Parts: sequence; structure tokens; C-alpha cells
Amino acid sequence: MKTLQSLKIVSILYLLIPSILFLLTWIHLWMGIPCVLFVAFYTWKTVFQHPFKQETEHLTLQNILLSVALSIAINFILGIGEFRPQTYDFQANNFKYYDLMTNDLPVYYAKQQTYLCYYTGYYLPSALLAKVFGLASCKYISFVWSVLGLALVFTWITTFTVKRTFYLLLVVVLFSNTWIVVKLLMNFEFFQEYLQPYYFQLNQFKLITQSFVKNYAWATQHTLPACLGGCIIIEDFRKKQTESDLKYLLLMLLSTMFWSPLTTIGLFPFVAICFVKNLKNLFSASKMQDLGMMILVVLAFFPLMLYFISTEGVHANNTEFIWQTGIAWWLFFYLLYAFSNFIGWGFFLKYYKNNAKLLWKIAVIFPCLIAIYRIGIYNDFNIRVSFPSFFILSILVGISMVERLTWKSVGGAIILFIFFLNSISNLNQIAKGILPAKILTTIEKPFIFKATNMLEFQRVAYGDESAVLEYSLKKDSVFERYFLKK
Repeated sequence: MKTLQSLKIVSILYLLIPSILFLLTWIHLWMGIPCVLFVAFYTWKTVFQHPFKQETEHLTLQNILLSVALSIAINFILGIGEFRPQTYDFQANNFKYYDLMTNDLPVYYAKQQTYLCYYTGYYLPSALLAKVFGLASCKYISFVWSVLGLALVFTWITTFTVKRTFYLLLVVVLFSNTWIVVKLLMNFEFFQEYLQPYYFQLNQFKLITQSFVKNYAWATQHTLPACLGGCIIIEDFRKKQTESDLKYLLLMLLSTMFWSPLTTIGLFPFVAICFVKNLKNLFSASKMQDLGMMILVVLAFFPLMLYFISTEGVHANNTEFIWQTGIAWWLFFYLLYAFSNFIGWGFFLKYYKNNAKLLWKIAVIFPCLIAIYRIGIYNDFNIRVSFPSFFILSILVGISMVERLTWKSVGGAIILFIFFLNSISNLNQIAKGILPAKILTTIEKPFIFKATNMLEFQRVAYGDESAVLEYSLKKDSVFERYFLKK
């Protein structure tokens, strides 16, 4: 790869594949095929014909091999492909694979009389191939699929520094939330009512920020698009050209939706700022054709947007603002959460030599705003929407640490010690994948709690009917009546 062009092409194709499969399997073909054809045309015009010739001496074969090796190691250790023990969330994830493999698409649950309505972009490519090669092949296919995605992420990261690429990757992988602050405060009786190990809990309102390692181990489907999208955004903010690649950024944003609409929301403010910065050029006469194509590609993804807003999952029982928790000290805990997980990293601004302070500001302010509202039983809205910002911060902090700090100084040694101490939770997660342990369930045999499909598992695992609604398509919705293939 002599330029970033090759990396951009492979990255966008990787993100796009699940959406293409959705349009060809979930909706009427007379709608899906035209959408797919236009998305393909838009991609060809945007990526393959785009005159992007920025050379990068950092995109070397050595760095690519390093990225692939690290990706294989992390996926193996964290349980992808069932080679090592998986986190408890894979009890649900294995059901998703199984239901996609053993049912016609779109998936219909006859017993519950509802269609599946969920972001299955991460699982669908592996599941469809396993329909051809057999259920036993799915764990190997999913491993290769995940290794490819994470290798792309790591390859992007190696382009962000001239030297010490391995150390930058190490910082990003070990970069953690400020769990240690929570653990220390839990020693005081006042805080014990409001804190759990690693996160804040104000009655039913949870504030959780997960590190890369934990996020990948628990929710790979959210992590991969967030990391790839975050890297693409960093590159756009760092490059010397004044004009952003708006067509590419929009395609990236849309292509993350079927992977995780929450990730799309988390990436949206970064892309929106790029559009605002280039607003004058966007409406110039020379750009009107590009503007028209961008409007049309959004329309091509409209069936997917309509699919997500047709879910039964969002209802009054699992939404609230933080001041509605009934906790008198809510503002104190909110500020503690915001400062310890996001605002505090602003210390590294003075060490960052590249002029990307606007990127820092968005990555700090947006997750703090998101934290005031809860959606979901475990507030997945906050966890997943804030992660792209947290991941971008980890890269910017990493660049500052490996390029600007003098480790032989007292200040540098103190920062290195604090960073290592704070990374212990990630090292513990990695150690769990290395040490012997029993595998809970598999893709071939996901059955647990006497559940035979994803909806039955959700009902038993959470003991709450609202957990089932989060995976159910709203009956007689516009999507079901006019778009859904039956």
C-alpha cells in the first residue's frame, strides 16, 4: 500500500458488506436491488475515482504484519472464534448467529409472532457463509471476519505516528476508563450506595465507560465500526488539506448503521462538524452534483433507517434524564463521571503537536452531553454512543505519550506509572482469556436456560419483557407493511 487509498477502499468495503446483505435479504428485491446498485455506484465514484494521492511512509508492510499479528492475538485471547472463553454477552451473541443461520431471512419467530429487529451487521456475513459451509464453520468464519476488521483498525493507527508504532498500539489497547477512581471511592461509606465496581449507578441510571479491551470482549459488534469510523475521522482531521472528504465520511457513517446504530450516533457529531466546516463549498456550483449524490445515497439507506425506528425497544420504562433518578447528589456524580473519564484527558492537549484541538473538544463534550439521558435497561445508549469518542481520545492521548513526553523525566515516569496502574483492569481481562476456563455456550449449541432462540433467552436472562421488545419489530409498522420481504 503506497497510499492511504488502498486502506480507505478496504475499510469502506468491510463496513458496507453487512448493509448490502441487509438490502438484498430483508426487504423486497424490487426495492433492495436499486438501492444496492446506487450504493455501489456511489462507492465507485467516491472511493475508486477519488483523486486522493496523499502518500504516507508509515503504511509499511512491517506495520501491516504487526497489525495482523496483534489482531489475531487479541481476537484469540478475547474468545472470538470460541478458541478461548467468552464473556457472558456471547450467550446472546451465539443465539444471534444461530437464529440467522437456521432461519430464513428475514428472521421470523413463530412462537412470539414477531420479526427480528436488531442490528445484526457484525453477525450476518459469517452466518450467511455458514449456511453454505455448515454451522460448524461459523466460529472460524467469524474469527477471520473479526481479525480482518481489527487488523484494519490497527493498520490505521500505525499511520498516525512516524515512529514507535508498537508503543502507540500498546497505549490504545491498554487505555482504560478511570475505574480506579471508582474502586478507591468505594472504600468510603457515602459512595457505596452510588458506585459499583467500574461504574456509577444512580438507582436504575447507570453511567458506564468501557475501555477498548472490555468493549471488544463484551460487544465486538459495536467496537469494530466505532474504531474504524474513529480512525477515518482522525485521518480527516489530521490531513493537511483544508477540505474534508465529505462523500467518503457520509458513506462511512451510513455503513456503520447496520453494525450498530448507537455507534453511528456516536460518530455523527464528528462528521457533522466536517460538513459545517465545509458548508460554503458544499453549496457551491461545482459541488452540486456531489450534494445530489449524497442526498440520494442517504435515501438508499432509508429502508435500514426505517427498520431501526420500527423497533419495539424504545419505551417509557427504560428512558429517563439523570435528574429524574431521585438522587440529590446526581450533579456531583455526573461531574465526577464526566471529568474522570473524558475532561481530565485534556491535560494531554499541551503535548499534542498536531492541530486537532477541535477533535479533542468534540470527543470530550459530546459523551458528557450523552451521559445525561438513559435508554435501555443497562443504559447501552451511553456505553455505546460514548465509545467512539473514548476511542478517539485514546489514540490522541497515545500520540501525545509516545511522541511528546520525555519518559526519563520525573513527570514522564509518574504519568507512565499512573497509566500502567489504570490499565490493570484491561490486563486482568486479557489474563482471563489466557488462563484455563470453561466455555459457556457455542454458536452450534447456544442453548441455555432452556431457551431455543434469542427472544426466549432475553426473557429468561433479564427477567423482563422489555428485553424481548428490544429485539422485536413493531407489528403493522410501515416497514413491516411496505418494505419487509415475507
